[in-house]
Amino acid sequence: MSKTIVVTGATGTQGSAVVRVMLETGNWKVRAVTRNPESDSAKAIAAKGAEIVVADYDDEASVKKAFEGAHAIFALTNWWEYLRRGKSQDECGLIEERQGMTLARAAAEIPTLEHYIWSTLPAAKELTGGKCPVPHFDYKAVVDRRIREELPALAAKTTSLFFGFYPSNFAYFHMLKPIPVPFAPGRYVWLVPSKKEAKVPTSGNMAVSPGVFVRQILANPSKTHGKYAAVCTEVCTLGGMLKTWSEVTGKAGVFMEIQVEDFAGLLGIAGREAALQLKFGEALDDWYEHVKVKGEFVTMEELGISMAEVADFRGSLEAVKEHLG
Repeated sequence: MSKTIVVTGATGTQGSAVVRVMLETGNWKVRAVTRNPESDSAKAIAAKGAEIVVADYDDEASVKKAFEGAHAIFALTNWWEYLRRGKSQDECGLIEERQGMTLARAAAEIPTLEHYIWSTLPAAKELTGGKCPVPHFDYKAVVDRRIREELPALAAKTTSLFFGFYPSNFAYFHMLKPIPVPFAPGRYVWLVPSKKEAKVPTSGNMAVSPGVFVRQILANPSKTHGKYAAVCTEVCTLGGMLKTWSEVTGKAGVFMEIQVEDFAGLLGIAGREAALQLKFGEALDDWYEHVKVKGEFVTMEELGISMAEVADFRGSLEAVKEHLG
């Protein structure tokens, strides 16, 4: 008998990839959670075979109903959504923490649940000794801690899944795209509030990699229960990322470091948040060392994931090449 996975955020970047890959296994029924079942994206995943259910993260009863009968749950929250609604960085974080715990509490009450996968990020403020807080990282990390402290039974069957930098940001996240220089035809400048040498974990082809990692986490519960994993197919320097972008697009990219305050002045609060993430990358070469040293980390190789399936940074850019201009 097929088991059921519930996917929250099912029409977003991570969730839609999980829906797609889990449907392709043929072994799982996929229940996709959305607030708007009439959206084009919701209709598209319904056409592929997903069951669409409606829930609101601020309505715990609706979340619990959506989770009924689930054997696995992929859970994530969206800090950036509330920034676009005019909230401050910390206001967005407090909403994210509240909603993350709503999802966790609802999941903890599902008797059929075998595996909970929580989409998260490292505790930037804690790991840098307070020097580099990154709200869209830090409040997710608070949920990690609270699950362990407040919901130990759920924690025992949870895999916390870190996500690195999306290569597709070069295609779809406009503040992180190289821009043409009007007075230097053929050249593109990448304004970056960090150094060329800063290292960043990258998450592969985001149309596929989230789903592949979830599939393999669920296939290896003895290795993944109570552990962390990372959707990271390659660690790159920022300068190396631009070089690869230039090679894939055939355009001359020029790296230009900009101060955080200037980047924020240009792009507002969203620019400040993106800048803080990149400064965190300067501070830590390895985002995941803190869990590796505790023996709490499961590698891509241990999960049986091949690079051919999820793609390195170059392959990830090739996958969205038509949108890189």
